Amino acid sequence: MGKSCVVVLAALLALSPASGQDPRWGRGPGSPYSYGPYGQPSTELTIEQQRKLGLSEEQIRKIAELRRDLERERAKLDEQLKAASAAAVAANAEVSRISAELRSLTTTRLQKVYDSVLTEAQRKTLAQQRLGEQARNWLRGYQQWLKLTDAQMEDITGLLVPVFEKYARMEDETAAARERLADLRRAEKPDIVAIEKAEKEVDDLARRNIYQQRQDELMQRMRAGLMPDQAEKLGQIHRR
Repeated sequence: MGKSCVVVLAALLALSPASGQDPRWGRGPGSPYSYGPYGQPSTELTIEQQRKLGLSEEQIRKIAELRRDLERERAKLDEQLKAASAAAVAANAEVSRISAELRSLTTTRLQKVYDSVLTEAQRKTLAQQRLGEQARNWLRGYQQWLKLTDAQMEDITGLLVPVFEKYARMEDETAAARERLADLRRAEKPDIVAIEKAEKEVDDLARRNIYQQRQDELMQRMRAGLMPDQAEKLGQIHRR
């Protein structure tokens, strides 16, 4: 085998077809050069390019023969890749399902435990305490920057609580829908139609973009408790 053939074969075997292009093995002349990622020339050599390199017909035939072996191996790897990709998709879906069930254990289902023991008055008191703490935590993010006084913190917190209460109900709706879906999936004999309907309900509820809507309303409520200079400072950051 000539030196030029060894060089070409080494290049073909050392470099993978990373350009993402389908091989054009032995399909005749194409463009003078094709390029892979970052402008790297493609490993692919057309028949015309091989002849320009001075390869003999015997060398070209030998390359085509060796490439057919590579093509058979590539076809097998393609099948393995498809199977692995399908398994990965299924695994990701299972991870998402289990993660959702874990979240429900520490949120919705844990709350059901408290609700089953607390009285109605105690449940309302607990809910208000949690909403108040949530509102204060949100407002603390602006306290130092806007130089909010203690009195303002208390007053604005009171303005924010109804907003958190409103969107907590919306989040509860989504959590309850997820819990219903999890129950359907855990059933001994899963009802496929019911599961698909529950999945659609969860998707529809998740598309409401609760976070952004809540943020907009919280900002409006907070402005009502600010001094003019504080409101102006807040407005400047949103005009940028």
